[in-house]
Amino acid sequence: MATRILFVEDDAALAMGTVYVLEGEGMQVTQAADCGSAKRFWRKNKQEIDLVLLDVMLPDGDGFSLCQWLKSEKSDVPVIFLTALEDEGNVVHGLQYGDDYVTKPFRTKELVARIRANTRKYTEKERRETRNAGAEQGIYRNGRLYFNEKEMSLYRDSTRVELTKSEYRLFQIMIHHVGQILTREQLMEQLWSVDEAFVDDNTLSVYMRRLRQKLDFEGEQSYITTVRGVGYRMEPVDDGKER
Repeated sequence: MATRILFVEDDAALAMGTVYVLEGEGMQVTQAADCGSAKRFWRKNKQEIDLVLLDVMLPDGDGFSLCQWLKSEKSDVPVIFLTALEDEGNVVHGLQYGDDYVTKPFRTKELVARIRANTRKYTEKERRETRNAGAEQGIYRNGRLYFNEKEMSLYRDSTRVELTKSEYRLFQIMIHHVGQILTREQLMEQLWSVDEAFVDDNTLSVYMRRLRQKLDFEGEQSYITTVRGVGYRMEPVDDGKER
């Protein structure tokens, strides 16, 4: 999905050139020339906006105040100030309200990189919060996988994945640590402590191979990847699309 941007800038020539560049990068941009028009658009579309680019000096107000208002309406929207005010005081002031500060004239590639970095930061935050909320209820989702810990059930899409006791425990450990590297020693120790049976290096390899065969479809990257010489990591997957 394209990144949706509200761009508040009263310099028509600068706005036109910047919009052209950003749309060329696959982004959707709505430009407003002052605080009033920005607020009117925001009230109707704030849930659809992923990021705000904001000039500081505007015809009917200042960007700092507008940023405060935007954040009061939607606190998690990233705001990048885009302004000619480059003195340290304004930069510090801007970063107290917004998330980033780019001075004019600017390099378009740098601006695109900053937009992507800021939207990625907020996307990762939302993903963590969603996972944490689900974990409190014993529900875990990762891509096509749906795991109900209380019911001890795992589904890929709508198909139940049948696991042995050892495979279930290994999956449970991995889904509790999405995005983290777990060493082979950590996994063997946790499997041993639950099963009360010694789990050696070869046994772990067998469990992991069988678990992957049940989770993954041919031609897809595995949900669980090998970190050579260290251990394994369950990769965070955004949605149910093919990876």
